[in-house]
Amino acid sequence: KMARASTKLEEKNDYYQQAEEVYRHLRKVTEAQGLFETAGTFFQREMVMRRYQMPQYSLGRAVSKMVDIFCGYGEQPFRVIAFSVLAIFIFASIYFFSGIIESGQLIQYNSSNTPYGNAVDFLKCWYFSVVTFTTLGYGDLAPAGITRFFAASEAFVGSFTLALFVVVFVKKMTR
Repeated sequence: KMARASTKLEEKNDYYQQAEEVYRHLRKVTEAQGLFETAGTFFQREMVMRRYQMPQYSLGRAVSKMVDIFCGYGEQPFRVIAFSVLAIFIFASIYFFSGIIESGQLIQYNSSNTPYGNAVDFLKCWYFSVVTFTTLGYGDLAPAGITRFFAASEAFVGSFTLALFVVVFVKKMTR
C-alpha cells in the first residue's frame, strides 16, 4: 500500500524492493518447514514485487505479467488448463464461422440450419480445434481458406501451451 501511495518513483521502487525481500525470506522459511503450497504463494508475490520495480512500459514487465497471467509464475497449473480450454473454444468459434471441410463438404454456421444442426456442426469444429491444439491432426477434418492460417496459429499456441503445462506441472510435483 505504501508503494502505491508514494508519488516518487525512487521511493516506490524502494518499497517494492523491501516487499520482494520480505516475500523471499518468507518463501525460504516456509520451504525449509516443508510448507510448499505456502512457499509457492510467497514466490508468486515475490515475483510480482520484482515486476513492479521494472519500468512500467518495458518488455520485461510485459513478459513478467504474461507469465503471471498464464501460469502464476509456475505455481498455477490450473491457469494453463483454463487458457487451453479458452483458446480451444475461441478457435472452435472461428472455425464454426469461417468453415472447415469434412469429406469435401463445408461445415460452418448456417442460418437456415436448425439449432440442433448448428450445434452438431459446432461440436465438429470443437473437435477439430482440440485435434489441432494438441497437434494430433487425424485428417478427418481439414481447414478451408483463411481457416488454414488460424489452424496453423492454433497448432503453434497449442504446442507452446502444452509444453508450458508440462513445465508448470513438473515444477509443482517435484517440490
